[in-house]
Amino acid sequence: MSRTRFLELTDQLVAEGDQLLEDPDWNRFRLWLINSDELLERVWGRMDRYHLAWLNVGRDSAPSGSDLDEEGNRRFVTEVSRAKLAVLRTMRDAVARRGWTLLSDDDPDPIQAGGAPR
Repeated sequence: MSRTRFLELTDQLVAEGDQLLEDPDWNRFRLWLINSDELLERVWGRMDRYHLAWLNVGRDSAPSGSDLDEEGNRRFVTEVSRAKLAVLRTMRDAVARRGWTLLSDDDPDPIQAGGAPR
């Protein structure tokens, strides 16, 4: 993957995450989380999502195992989205300013080069 493509995909995910903050939606949130995890894993390698800080994200005052009401669900989606957006923005900034050895600036866009999309 080229650095340019990584930045484009990250910008798209950040825009989608900002939309989730404005209008939390469980199904869009799940898809966004999967897509952002896949991109970050592809570039940075598998991350341990269960780090203590991550476990505390989205923790509600409701007893463990209880169902969230609609407002609790919106709070959860918003809080987790905000935390994931911070990660995406930090990773994007690191790649934009410092580069990343696993990304190439000369990796041509396969569609423009006449190849199949990856």
